[in-house]
Amino acid sequence: MSFRHLLLSLVALATFYLGQAQEKTISLKKGEALDLLLLNTNKEAVEEREEYFSKAVAVAQKWGYVPQYSSRLKNPPTQGNYWPAVFILAKWTDYENRVKFTEDILQEYPQFHERRRTIWTTFNLTYWKVEKDQEITINPDKFYVATSYWSGDIDDFREFKSAWSKDLGKQGGKIVLELQEGESPYGYYYNPEFFTITEWDSQETFEKFYQKNLSMDHTGVKHVNQFILQ
Repeated sequence: MSFRHLLLSLVALATFYLGQAQEKTISLKKGEALDLLLLNTNKEAVEEREEYFSKAVAVAQKWGYVPQYSSRLKNPPTQGNYWPAVFILAKWTDYENRVKFTEDILQEYPQFHERRRTIWTTFNLTYWKVEKDQEITINPDKFYVATSYWSGDIDDFREFKSAWSKDLGKQGGKIVLELQEGESPYGYYYNPEFFTITEWDSQETFEKFYQKNLSMDHTGVKHVNQFILQ
């Protein structure tokens, strides 16, 4: 399968997801960039979508874009007011190239942002610089939840985050990915102060923590989005 068709499957059709019942390992190296994309697709924009993938993907590949993991978000969000259809993680082999891509793509494909607005009814994007080598393993026998937190008062949020992490561990949860201080390109703003993917033995185990989480003191929290990954 060509890179173009693989990316089309990931973003437009969301067929590459955890439901395939295969373990997925994401290997990240220091100096790379990791993207989070949250999307809803306009199914009527067929021609625009074909044009976009025929022109934009080659440029992204040149700058080191590599899709890693996608999940269709079938269930309503467990927290927050935003329900994207697709959750995607992708990496760029060099952080600086990831930044430069935004400028380069407009020289080669001026309609880049216009086409995105037509193809996706929502397109939220955050990227982070990978600070250390790490591996993320998604096991189909486990239960995974992605959570984004926006902070209010810094000290109150730090206290909330500490209590959240302790309670999560006590309830059997495991943090498999934790990211802070990301960036969102202009026009795609989605920049939580704290993003994490947690692993649970089962949905029931997560639900026990979830009930405790809802009753926590959220004084330092401005907003939250939380999704069950499939």
